[in-house]
Amino acid sequence: MMNAELLERNFGVQFPEELDGTLDLQNGAANCCKFNRWGTLVAVGSTDGRIFIFDFVTKGIVKTWTAHALPVSSLSWSRNGRKLLTASADTTVAVWNVIEGACMHRLKYSAMVTSAVFNPRNDNQVLVLQLNYPPCLDELEPRSQRIITNDIPGAVEDGVSAIAFDRRANYLITGTNKGKLVVYNAKTLKMVSWGKQNSVQQIKQIVVPRRGNFIITNSQDRIIRTFDLDDILECHNGSTIEPKHRVTDIVNKASWKAVCTDSEGYYICGASTKAHSLYVWERTTGTLIKILHGTKGECLMDVQWHPIRPVILSVANGIVSVWTQAHVENWSAFAPEFTELEENAKYEEKEGEFDLEDEDAEVDDKANAQDSDEEIIDVESLKPNEILCSSDEEDNINALLPDVTLKTGPLWFLPITPECDPAEALPLPGGHFTDGRRASSHILSVLEEESRKRAMPEPIGKVPMKGRKIK
Repeated sequence: MMNAELLERNFGVQFPEELDGTLDLQNGAANCCKFNRWGTLVAVGSTDGRIFIFDFVTKGIVKTWTAHALPVSSLSWSRNGRKLLTASADTTVAVWNVIEGACMHRLKYSAMVTSAVFNPRNDNQVLVLQLNYPPCLDELEPRSQRIITNDIPGAVEDGVSAIAFDRRANYLITGTNKGKLVVYNAKTLKMVSWGKQNSVQQIKQIVVPRRGNFIITNSQDRIIRTFDLDDILECHNGSTIEPKHRVTDIVNKASWKAVCTDSEGYYICGASTKAHSLYVWERTTGTLIKILHGTKGECLMDVQWHPIRPVILSVANGIVSVWTQAHVENWSAFAPEFTELEENAKYEEKEGEFDLEDEDAEVDDKANAQDSDEEIIDVESLKPNEILCSSDEEDNINALLPDVTLKTGPLWFLPITPECDPAEALPLPGGHFTDGRRASSHILSVLEEESRKRAMPEPIGKVPMKGRKIK
């Protein structure tokens, strides 16, 4: 079992504590970002319409392409991570093959698209919200579109301002300009129930965590609310729904540009509208536990929490900042007898510490050691990692593993060919370099002459080279 002190030091705090650098967009200005399902890749949309795919392990760009003519407004990954949905202010929505960077579908709309998301269980369905238009559910193949109509009283003057799927894609959840929550059946698009917040302010965002049966709303009244989905489904139409929890900035009365939550739903992060400040609350108690301050004068555009790690990405002034834990090395957590030295000290070897065989050991201990060495390790049967799976994960382990050709199944990482510096390429026999280039005859002659001189020993009695002194 892992040492308790190690757990407390490295895994006791599950929220970011400090800034850990930025993602280099190579002269690009970020406008939004989105992690894939496992947090191995992150997509960044820029103000000039380009898409950047980062490997979050190396923090380097592995793919980039031009997707739109105007700024990218929304991003969404498919469940297997092979498709990326992008929406832009140029009134178009596009579906991209992540590996090839090729456009698979492009949809044109009547107004600027403010939000577009994949169906979490069907990447052939796209939920789109346009500015001042009702949301629609589009089928990509075959192409079809269904408008989500709102039949509640006063729907003409109360437009939809936020949309989301629940995590099992059974329901569509919409928020309106007057603080109403409307739930539709995802298959029939018929209204299931609707209720009101205890405020008539606009719902700007709806967040659905990976685990738990609740949703989080970000409203114009500067309050972040948590609702149980069952309470919304079972409420009487038109009734006021009381939130389970609510958090707000009591001191500064800040409004929130965007809201995100960790994978378990234990913490809520709110991005301030007027400053580069991230507020982290404990959801169940509503206690403010951390405020992360970025560069002064920057305005936040988006914020995303890593799916499985205590890492947050914030987008401000075109820069993607990475917020992580403050890691402190504590080697005594690995070995209790380990002591940190403030100055050099002579090590006293213990009796039998570096012996190949302990002469004083009992026979039973030696037999147990031999048995442990002969233990068979199973490398064929695989078990899913619960950390990387949502609470409604598929039981079939094959759904989590790609095939041998890597053409189907989940896309955990994006393959990339390393760049070879021509200056470091080595010549091979036959006039070829290690990177496949053909060397010219002049270069080959120079290299052969240099190698021949290095291989020949200096003859005795030869006149020394210039600059060498004769003893």
